[in-house]
Amino acid sequence: MLTDVYIIVILLAFLAGIVVYFKNNMPLYLRLLPANLAFVFVLELVGVLLANRGVYNVNLYNVLGSVQITFYLWVMHQIVVNKSIRRILFYTIFFYPVLVILNKLFVQKGMQFVSITVALGCLLVVLSAIYYFYELFQSDKSVDLLHEPSFWIASGLLFFYSCSFPLFTLLNYFYSPSNKIIIYITYLSSVLNILLYSSFIIAFLCRIRIRKFSL
Repeated sequence: MLTDVYIIVILLAFLAGIVVYFKNNMPLYLRLLPANLAFVFVLELVGVLLANRGVYNVNLYNVLGSVQITFYLWVMHQIVVNKSIRRILFYTIFFYPVLVILNKLFVQKGMQFVSITVALGCLLVVLSAIYYFYELFQSDKSVDLLHEPSFWIASGLLFFYSCSFPLFTLLNYFYSPSNKIIIYITYLSSVLNILLYSSFIIAFLCRIRIRKFSL
């Protein structure tokens, strides 16, 4: 199953994060990312177990998706430089969960997937990632992109959420999507997740220098 591969990649990303956790001069977002990956790994395992037992697990993924978007907005807040954009992201971090709760209480109630606020969250992450790249390429400082963790994280987030946005936007037009649609979306989401967490692995390991030994 592709879902199994995606969960294994999450575990590998977590292990890669632990490897570099105790290195000096690691930015705060890289130190907290392994804890976030552990959270994702546990909830994904719970989700698979619930699905195998025939338990409807949509609210679990409502929590997971919303928490992830909030966390990644915080990550973008950490890596952008412009003070005005950082201030906007700071307020968005607190405002977005309120929107999720209001959506769940009054709009997409019960066992519905909160596709409206997830689609909005995807858009917010994409916009913040686009601004990061704008800021990066406008900078006068020379940056070694291959060894810059924020570049790989922003790249993964931009690709994942720009592709996820149309999927979750499409879900807003279906009150009760068919099983075939759910299967297609799950498959595409798994592929996107594999690419996202692979970019995190690169972000963790890209600063490790391999020493060359000569005989």
